[in-house]
This record gives sequence, structure tokens and C-alpha cells, in this order.
Amino acid sequence: MIEENSSEGTIALFVQGCGGDINPVLYKDVDNPRDGEPLGNMLGLSTLKALRKIKCKPTNVLKIVNKKIELPRADNAERIDALLAKQRKLLGSLRGTSLNLKTFLPLVVRYNVHKEFPSYYSHRYLHEKERGRSHLKRHDNLNRQNMERYLKNIYTMEKLTRLQANLNLLKKHQAENVAAGKRTVDVELLGIRIGDFVMTTFPGELTVRIGLNIKKKSPYKPTFVAGYTNGYIYYAPTTEQLRNVGGAQEDSDCILAPEWQPIYEKAAIDILKQL
Repeated sequence: MIEENSSEGTIALFVQGCGGDINPVLYKDVDNPRDGEPLGNMLGLSTLKALRKIKCKPTNVLKIVNKKIELPRADNAERIDALLAKQRKLLGSLRGTSLNLKTFLPLVVRYNVHKEFPSYYSHRYLHEKERGRSHLKRHDNLNRQNMERYLKNIYTMEKLTRLQANLNLLKKHQAENVAAGKRTVDVELLGIRIGDFVMTTFPGELTVRIGLNIKKKSPYKPTFVAGYTNGYIYYAPTTEQLRNVGGAQEDSDCILAPEWQPIYEKAAIDILKQL
């Protein structure tokens, strides 16, 4: 029984929801040190605001449903082959230049600050023009070509870096899935109802769309969906997200086959209906 307006002995829990594809908007900011305090303050203040609106009332409703299901494991062989082919293509696109980082950076500054006369003051360009020469212009064209080629190499290097990270994840999980000796993974699901509070859990990093699907189909409003609970099976993206081969970490750091999503969502809704 929960007594009205009684907070004595209450335990406050922070439960993560479906955050598998969520990042702070400034998580790539390089101009300021990383600081979780502003977000923590926002979370705390919003919690206090919501707390003031809660009206406690007596209840004798306490129900828990526990269920284990099997979800299909991924076969990453084709995805790995596809990324290896893409890796070879990217490596083959790299082109040599006469530049290195030491010479590239000053040229970038010079050719962007002084676009018309980058190599020297304007009078030298005008002097060459009067004498019928184009040495500086040809020199500038060559530098621009080398800078463009060097810049393309940098972008290719970034793609290769991301690809390599995702490829390593796919290989790791492929080895785990093969070593498991079976094509499914056992997961534990939980549904809990305390009065009007209803929550269901999953042992992986669910993405936002999955949480919204469950909330929409649930017979209870609101329904809370908690990931990272009773075990951990890495990321759990949607079927559509898993088609994004090597495009993001959460799509590669996953042991599940694309068809896992409807199986789990049906099981979660069945649990909620039993509460």
C-alpha cells in the first residue's frame, strides 16, 4: 500500500529508456571541455518539476510479469564482405601529392585568405601579366590541385577510420554468434505495474523508434520502456536501421538479426496486456 503524500522510505531510481540512437547535440564540440553538469541540471530540474505534479493515492495493485524469449542472432558475413569491398575501393581512391600536413595547412590558410593573389602581393602578378608570363598562375593551379587531392585523401581517411571501427565490431559479434553454437540469443523481459505506473524492460540499448512503437500499442498511458536491464546484449536498432551497413556504431555493435524487432515488440505488448 502506498500512502497518500508519504515520501518516507521512498527510493528514487534513474532508469534509462530507449537511448540507443541519442547523443547530446554538442557531443562533437571541440571548442569547450566536455561537461555533463548542464544536462544533469536540466534533468534534475525537470524531475523536480514533474515531482510537484504527482498526486499520490493508495493502491494495492502490484503485478510483475517475467518472460524469457529467443531472438535471432545476426549473420554478419555479407555485411563484413560488403565493408571489406568498400574498404578496398576507398584505399584505391587515395592519390599521392607533393604535400604533407606541414605544407598543406599553411597553403589552406594562404589560398583562402588571399584567393586572387595567394603566392605574393598583387604587383608581382601584374608584373608577370605585363611581361606575358603565367608562372605564378600555373604555380597556384598546381597548388590548388594538390590541396584538393590532399583534402580528398583526408575525407577518405575519415571514412576508412569509421569503416574500420564498424568492421571490427561486426567481426567481433560475428565470432561471438558463431561461438554461441545456436542461432538465437535468450533475453529476459520484465513487466511491472504499481498502481498507475507501468514499465517494461529489455537487456539492450533500444532505439527511440522501438520505444515509441511500444508506447503507442500499450494499453496503459503512460508506459515506460527501460533498456539496459537484466543483462546486456549491446545495441538493438530497428530493422530499418540495421540496413545502414557500417554507417553508424549502433548498427554494427549489435548481435541481433534484422527480424528481431517484431518478435520483441509483440512479446513486450503481450507482457503489458497481462499487467
